Parts: sequence; C-alpha cells; structure tokens
Amino acid sequence: MPRALLALALLVAATIRLPAQSASELLQQGVRAYQKLEYDAAVALLRESLLRREPSALPDSQRARALSYLAATDLFQQQRDSAAAAFRALVRLDPRYRPDELIFPPQVTNLYEEVRRSTKVLSVQVPPVTEWFTARLVTTSVQSVTATLARDDGTLVRMLYDGPVADSLAVKWDGLTAAGTLPEEGRYVLHVAPRPPLEDGPRPLQVTLDITQVPPDTLPWPAPPTAPAFLPERTSATPALGSLAAGAVAGGAVVALPSLFGRSGEATGARFAVAAAVSIAGLVGFFAHQPRPIEANIRANAPARAEWQRRVDAVKTENAKRRGAARLLIRAGPVTVAERAP
Repeated sequence: MPRALLALALLVAATIRLPAQSASELLQQGVRAYQKLEYDAAVALLRESLLRREPSALPDSQRARALSYLAATDLFQQQRDSAAAAFRALVRLDPRYRPDELIFPPQVTNLYEEVRRSTKVLSVQVPPVTEWFTARLVTTSVQSVTATLARDDGTLVRMLYDGPVADSLAVKWDGLTAAGTLPEEGRYVLHVAPRPPLEDGPRPLQVTLDITQVPPDTLPWPAPPTAPAFLPERTSATPALGSLAAGAVAGGAVVALPSLFGRSGEATGARFAVAAAVSIAGLVGFFAHQPRPIEANIRANAPARAEWQRRVDAVKTENAKRRGAARLLIRAGPVTVAERAP
C-alpha cells in the first residue's frame, strides 16, 4: 500500500507540473524517471510529452525516443499490449528506427523487432529540393509497391517502379517522360502505393512536385585570331584615301584661285577644266591604291584561321547539345496520404 500511494503521489505531482513545461523538458524528466525505475511517473511524463502539439511538439527524432522509453516502461510494468502499441506507433513514425541496444535490454529490443515484422508500413523519403530526383521507399517487410509520376490532374507521365521492396529501395527518375522528352513546367504528383492494396495494410502515399526547367549554361564564342600572330591579309587603305583627299583639295584650290586664267575674278571654263582634271587624277590615284589581298599572308594565316573555325564549330555543337538537355529543378512538398488512386 505505501508503494502504491507513493506512485500515485508521484503521478499527481508530475501531472500538476506538466502544463508549465515544454515537451522536451517532459521527455527528459520521463527518461530520468525511467532510469530511477519510477515507472508510473515515467509513463505520465512520456505520454504527456507525446501529446503536446505545435508549436511545442516534439520533433520526430525526439518523438521516436519518447516512444522507445514509453514502450520499455510499459513492458517492465507487465503491460505488453501497451508496449506493443507504443512500438507500432514508433514503426509507423520511422520504419528504419531501432531502439538503442546499449540502453534497452534484449526483451525490449526483441519485442520491437516482433512488432516491426508484423506491422505493415510503407513510407517515402524525398529531398526537398533537387535536380536529380531520387525517392527512397521504406518498408518493414517485403511488399510489392508501385511508384508513378503523374500530372496534377492525374494524367500518367511515367511509371517509375513496380516490384518488391525489402526494407528500403532508391527509386531514381532521369527527368524524362515515357516518350523520352522533358516534362513541361508545372505541378506533378509522385504516387506510391502497395500492390495489391489491403484493407489493413499501409495506405497509398503521395508527394507534390513543383518542376521548373533551368536554362543551361552555354559556352562563349572563341575569340578570333589577332596580331601579332595573325598577319594582315590586305594592303592598307591609307594611300588610296590620301590620293582622293589630295585630288579633292587641289581641285577646290584651283576653283578658288583669283583670276589667274581669266581677266575677271569670276570662275572661267578653263579654271573648271583644270579643277576637273586635278580631281580626276585624285580619283585615279584612289582606285589605283585600293587595298589588295596579300596572298603570302593569307597562306600563312590559313592554319590559325582553320583552328579558330574548328573551335567555333565545337562550341556550336556543344551549345546545341546543352540547349537540348535543360536541367530540372524539383521542389517536393510533404508526404501525405493519397487522396485518390492514380
């Protein structure tokens, strides 16, 4: 009787202190009570820590720890059904979790393995943001599973996997549709379901995927060859322009001279004839000194020009290849129970 009264007092005292404490604090106190073999207080503290909701709820890693200690406490109190129920909740929370064998004795870890084998669980793990999509399927026993990718309206895009899964399997998607093309930008749904569906088996799951195409990085054009390695291939245009300018200036000067060829200061036909002759001489000089190809330099530059053209063609080919292989940026939402069959 005194022992029962002490346990009741501990439970009442723990319950009175609960509202002012966070879920993490309750978990730590429950672990300490377990270590002191104060099982009644440990059960009250651990259960209360698991009941706390956002924003003070336990994260999944701490929730798994609380369920492990709660199951062990129930088992040591000869509450095997309650311990099995806590372990089932742990398996559904994280099928890959294992109670620490350095902390819990074999009777606890053996019960967990027994519950895990008998509890059909299917879970999906996906990265929140990725360019190379991989979904990890996790099961507690061998199950046949289908994984499909569909549009938001349910239109099938690609069957990603259809077969057995034992413990875990990485399902990869190469970013292409069933037709071998890139998907259009938009919202898609990853649907994972057991096959065949069982009434008491795991429920189908889905993950929304927002897919956008990332423009590829293209290579810059190679710089053309320049001096001094690249020799000039045409003569300079300076002499031609000089002849044209000299003819124009001289012709203008003749027209502007005072009456050298006539008695008055007015321009005479003779003066215009001289000006025209001088200008024509400048035009002849201009056309006579037009830039001409330098054949020797052209031949000497041919290897450099051919190498530059080869690099230009290589860049064109590589850029065309990159434009045809745009990258996908995939943002995944939370894993939820599927609302409808794919």
